Amino acid sequence: MNDRWKQIAWNGIRFRAPGQWEIGQIGIRHLILEDETGPVMEVKWGPVKGNFSHRAHLKRLAAAQSGSGKRGFAEWFLPPPWEKALGRFEIRGFLWQTEKATGRGAIIFCRACRTATLIQFMGGNTANREKELLRVLKSFHDHQQDGLTRWSVFDVKARLPETMKLSRYRFEAGRYELGFDDGVQHIHLHRWAPAAAILGGRNLIWFSRTIPDFAAAPSRLSPDDDANSLEWKISPSGTWQRMIRRLKVKSSYFWFRLWHLEDKNRILGVRADSKQPLDFQALNRICAGYESL
Repeated sequence: MNDRWKQIAWNGIRFRAPGQWEIGQIGIRHLILEDETGPVMEVKWGPVKGNFSHRAHLKRLAAAQSGSGKRGFAEWFLPPPWEKALGRFEIRGFLWQTEKATGRGAIIFCRACRTATLIQFMGGNTANREKELLRVLKSFHDHQQDGLTRWSVFDVKARLPETMKLSRYRFEAGRYELGFDDGVQHIHLHRWAPAAAILGGRNLIWFSRTIPDFAAAPSRLSPDDDANSLEWKISPSGTWQRMIRRLKVKSSYFWFRLWHLEDKNRILGVRADSKQPLDFQALNRICAGYESL
């Protein structure tokens, strides 16, 4: 069994997974992990309003699996190790098989945060694989107690207040972006790589002027050419101007930070905007918790 494990955290859920499992598909509340053989794990989750019924969800899942060509779907009585690993949840198991594949998993419900989650694993069930699956299940969480939401996907890791809800995301070769909104302010986390090739010996001021989202007023900056971090802000001046700008639909307050992680060959950036004055201490805490793995 591979001893190199990593944390996956996305939009409220988190768990540990073997190092060779990689994210193959990602959605707002959906993850599929793969290894060299193909899909190995799928997770879907969402908030529940009103009553929750495992049986109703199993029926819908059975119908969906039948429609996708997966025959032999059935409810599965979870083995005691699985029940123990998921003992803090209300759980029901299921399994399915086709001529070429098999899958088994559980629908779990957390009364504390009222989140329902489907977790299923594909592939064989050797002794080593069973140990891996139990370790994954034991590490699964769907809420935090400290008011922060963890994010850890691909090579980025962050902590944000749970009030900040995911509004957009983009994972492209060389460029990632995560956008968040709490109804008052917008925060965007950026990551670019490989930094050495992007910069080509130039500095972050030059780079900031090439990124439309960061190009606002960087000419005010004048640090040394070898500076590895930049920070600047834009805000309305004067009481009357602040009052006028608050009536506008668009944001009037902006804050930007860029920094170069030479050892990781990454450039990270955080930008924030709001119609109201920004909390710089909170933004500094977000930056402190934003890393490249």
